[in-house]
Amino acid sequence: MQPVVENRESEGLNARPIWFGPTDQPLFGWLHLPEEASAGVVLCRPIGLEALSAHRAYRYLAEQLGAKGLVTLQFDYTGTGDSAGDPADVINIGTWLADIGTAVELVRKTGVSRVGLIGLRLGATLAANAAANNNVETLVLWDPCENGRGFLREQSILADAAGITAGEDFAPEDGVAIPGLFLPKNLARAIRALSLNDAAGKLAPRLLLLTRPERRSDTDIRRRLSTQNIEYSDAIGQDQFIGVEPGAAVLPEQVIVDLVSWLTRALDGATAPTIDCVQAESSSTAIVARPVTGQKLIERTVRIGAENLFGIVTEIEDAKVSPMPAVLLLNAGRLPHSGPGRLWVEMARSWAAEGVRVLRFDLGGLGDSPTRQGHQPDVSYPAEAIEDVVDAARFIAPENPVDVVLVGLCSGGYHALEGSLLLKSRRVWLINPGFPLVPPELKERGVVDSRRQAVRPLSSLTRRLLSNIQVAHLSAAIAPDFAWWVLDKLRLYPSSARALESVAAKGTELLVVFSESEFSRFEKRSRWAVRRLEHSGQCHFTVIKSLDHSVFNLSGRSEVIKLFTAQVRERLVAEFRTPDVPDRTEASIRRLDSTEDRSID
Repeated sequence: MQPVVENRESEGLNARPIWFGPTDQPLFGWLHLPEEASAGVVLCRPIGLEALSAHRAYRYLAEQLGAKGLVTLQFDYTGTGDSAGDPADVINIGTWLADIGTAVELVRKTGVSRVGLIGLRLGATLAANAAANNNVETLVLWDPCENGRGFLREQSILADAAGITAGEDFAPEDGVAIPGLFLPKNLARAIRALSLNDAAGKLAPRLLLLTRPERRSDTDIRRRLSTQNIEYSDAIGQDQFIGVEPGAAVLPEQVIVDLVSWLTRALDGATAPTIDCVQAESSSTAIVARPVTGQKLIERTVRIGAENLFGIVTEIEDAKVSPMPAVLLLNAGRLPHSGPGRLWVEMARSWAAEGVRVLRFDLGGLGDSPTRQGHQPDVSYPAEAIEDVVDAARFIAPENPVDVVLVGLCSGGYHALEGSLLLKSRRVWLINPGFPLVPPELKERGVVDSRRQAVRPLSSLTRRLLSNIQVAHLSAAIAPDFAWWVLDKLRLYPSSARALESVAAKGTELLVVFSESEFSRFEKRSRWAVRRLEHSGQCHFTVIKSLDHSVFNLSGRSEVIKLFTAQVRERLVAEFRTPDVPDRTEASIRRLDSTEDRSID
């Protein structure tokens, strides 16, 4: 299959989104192609939550390597990220090892003869196993997993601590639930059997191993690789980068500097003009699935607005000549456009098969979208995101952006509300919406950006009081409902429900999904407003018992998918085909668990 890309300029580098590999199941990646290069590098991602934590670091590392004259490709394995397929398609670990080989082959097509591999965590274990068969010049094992069995055991402990389960949709013999990913039994068995011992013989002429000095298991890794021509370095700051909630991951800047320095030395040599192995006239689409309907499901990379935001549109093959309902999926906190545990990818492809055009995109400074001049990356609540939402809605449905359904989780839910006020959107779907009671610009400049309409920030007095952790916890625990009503009226602690009310007052229909614990806190501080919203007929609350905040719990995400997919089928698609059908339903609060669906009066 010829690689398929859309040109892009990023940070002065020729970095482009690219589909490559098998025609029936293409891989997605980013190719950083300098005009001249001395060698190439393939970045092998970790899996699960660790892949989300590593997204920004891999992006930054690829840009730095490209700036040093190294062709660099970062990509998603089959069934992960934006690549085609799902984990059930990965019968054994050989699929992912073959993906690495396909990536190495693509880099060599650019004209470089020497290629290195970088792998992080389980991606390092995979890279070590792929190295010998791909004749690589260098290999970097960054905090590698000694074996797959230990990795799964560690991830299972994290899942248990976070209360993440597969749920009743999956029997224990079906596979293993780890944070952010469900591994079917065949894939889980193959990962358990994976080991650095499998990488027999000499892995590469130059090998760099980065380990955590405090880990006893890393001493065992050094002993396993003692026969290799190996250099050692410390994985500084790894405990704040991997193994934490992805939105809290701290960029390991020193490690990246060290990696770039080592690789440029190890791959030093004469440079030569690179070959653009991507046909300029190629379409910017790839076939990612073939639903039972017989229509091909395609995805195309797009650039949005003056800020050159990155997004991926999912639609059926003949969509360009067929008007259809549209959905916009926003970043969840600092997570990239694939969503939590790849939820946005899964929903986009499922809904596109129903006849909906779906755009998942990155707000400015997040994921794969560039950061605005003079702004910081990885900010969850920038006021500029409101303009990004409007631009994206007008891009996906230029003739009628008001009908685009805005979908957001956490901070994405807030941005969806703000965007809907400007767009006068008909529908907004929210999951555990978060509200910036202290917006970033208030901390920096002492004023709230005038573009914000949906929230009132905390007063300076309240911020000073709540800066004391004990006071904050005590007030949350003992303050009665009436006290929260008074605080809202005095503008000392505004109710988050005000944002929902301001949007509902404009005629927007809201579907708000909460986890049980988050709805309990929300209702405690906004009970009076919740009742008003219920009776308005504009806002519908659903509480899912098995849901966690970030939708990593597989049973909770299954309920979310069912709920939203029913809305897609019964409302969006049905109304699009019969536009005169009235758009009104009775408001209610529903609580869902794995065994019942009951209304609460």
